[in-house]
Amino acid sequence: MGRPQQVVLVQLLAVFCGVLGDVFTDDPILADLQHYSRDCALDNGELVCSQRDAPAGAIRVGCIGDSITAVGHTSGTAHHWPNQLQDILDKATTKGKFSVSNLGICGTTLSDHGASPWWKSPAYRALVSAKWDIIFIMLGTNDARDVGSGGPEHWPRATCDDATAATLSDCSFATNYTALLRVVQGLGTPARGAAGPEVHMMIPPPLMQQGAYGMNQTIINTVFPKLVPLIAKAHSPQVKSVIDVYTGMGGVPAPAWTTKLPPKCVLNSTWPPCAWYCDAQSCAPGQCHPNDVGSLSLARSLAPSLPPSPPPLTVGGCARVGVCRWA
Repeated sequence: MGRPQQVVLVQLLAVFCGVLGDVFTDDPILADLQHYSRDCALDNGELVCSQRDAPAGAIRVGCIGDSITAVGHTSGTAHHWPNQLQDILDKATTKGKFSVSNLGICGTTLSDHGASPWWKSPAYRALVSAKWDIIFIMLGTNDARDVGSGGPEHWPRATCDDATAATLSDCSFATNYTALLRVVQGLGTPARGAAGPEVHMMIPPPLMQQGAYGMNQTIINTVFPKLVPLIAKAHSPQVKSVIDVYTGMGGVPAPAWTTKLPPKCVLNSTWPPCAWYCDAQSCAPGQCHPNDVGSLSLARSLAPSLPPSPPPLTVGGCARVGVCRWA
């Protein structure tokens, strides 16, 4: 890639990652162009994403998300959790049986009126231009930014914080999720038929420090663990499962997280899950983006969701995400 293309790609990624100026260029992870060279690439000055090439008959898996999915805070492309999931499945089954595409774009929101809606990203265009067997969705972390936490105002607190099954239609986060699920339902492979792709909704990982990235810790650590399952239940049987990444990656049920979690993750923290966000490989800023080992833990937690189930894998001493309890 020549220097002019590199400059254009950095500028594009600065927009898609929701970061500008020194905030972007000073981050060696987000500035590493190799992170974006597998499922998204520069084509005539435009960032383009696509479904990964695979043998005929492969089970097509799409991973919709933001920067946690797109790059995390890993040391290279091979460590992004969708790519680690691909490696796990290749070893556990037959290589080529599954094909995992990374549809994560940094800084994006589920909300269609946020600063950078996932709906307007090249990953959305890749989603709707292909057919899929299985879709994982993990969005919401950027929706949790608010003015009080140092970010733009994204979160509809009045209608979403205490949403119930009866009031979900008043919560714009829930209605945007409904709209996305409707789009996904029409994108099934012939093997899936009218049922559409099998969908797994993921509760985002915990935010380990209030105000990190301009995000509200209460929204992520208290509201999402209640709201995401509520939305999923309203869309059964399309949504096969809710994967509790929040608990599996170190979160504690509300309100206990306010006293049990450390003020922030630091090197050699006494809170064991902090090692998934902050270690010698990456601890900048280390409050919600998994590092290499964190991304591997996250990927291992998803493998049992895929048919046929690979051999059981442990994640930080837990059989899988959803049964871990960091009491």
